[in-house]
Amino acid sequence: MPFLPASFNKVFSSLRSNRQSTVTSDNKSDITLFNDLPDAEKQQAIIKLQELASGQPGQKSIRRFNWKLAAMVFLGTLCTVAIVLAGVAFGADTDPELSAKLRMATTNLDRMALLPKDEDWHFDFTKQDKYTFAPGGVVNANAASFPAVIGQGMTLAMLNLGPCSMLPPHIHPRATNFVVAMSGTTRTFMIAENGARTVEETLTPGQMTIFPTASVHTMMNIGCENAQLVSALNSEDAGTHNLANAFFSLPANFTQTILGGEVNLQSVGSHIPDVGTGSAWGPDACRAACAAKGKMIKRTW
Repeated sequence: MPFLPASFNKVFSSLRSNRQSTVTSDNKSDITLFNDLPDAEKQQAIIKLQELASGQPGQKSIRRFNWKLAAMVFLGTLCTVAIVLAGVAFGADTDPELSAKLRMATTNLDRMALLPKDEDWHFDFTKQDKYTFAPGGVVNANAASFPAVIGQGMTLAMLNLGPCSMLPPHIHPRATNFVVAMSGTTRTFMIAENGARTVEETLTPGQMTIFPTASVHTMMNIGCENAQLVSALNSEDAGTHNLANAFFSLPANFTQTILGGEVNLQSVGSHIPDVGTGSAWGPDACRAACAAKGKMIKRTW
């Protein structure tokens, strides 16, 4: 039997004074349903319902009410569709369901079946939001951003460095990093562990260096032209951990003890760049020299 709202029951109760309610064997009153009413009483019920909806007895506003309701439902549906589409277009890169299926696949053929379209195997670095040279950015094709990577055991990253820009000192806790310069001139520094010497390299196009797993490393574009490098890491989820950000997230009594009581902790910490796109503005002296040559990208902070 169809369920009817409470307003219908109020209408029916006023229309069926001449109808006797029966009592069932379990002492519950039998409910008269709309479909059980004679046609004349159905019409009266509809008129009463119109009056309840409008708040003005005698006026038939059921048509106006229904149009408003229909418009609200229509607009609500449009908003829902827009939100869903926006989530598809701008939401997180990860597709948890697909990722789980790819990881659980028994064979490579099973994984291939989960990526049946040619576009499933295509990744455009230049279309990602971190592809920038102001000051720069790191774009990762990894398990989160490119599901075809799952099961392949590596990440490929594109590193963009605007003039005088840098990647702050960081580590990759789960991967060794092979870096090849494609354009520009980049200076790199790497410290493998406590007691190891600092390895310094200057990379020009066609040259590379290696940052072993969990080694501290950093790099800076020392030229006034954009620099671009490609980074290969032997993990689908290499991870990145910026050291300065981590250090200044510790309790103040720890950091103050390490830096010394004379250091203005708040002042020093305020100069630590956010993780942002992965790259940060470099030394002011370098920027000033490039600006004098008319080749400096304007800083936007």
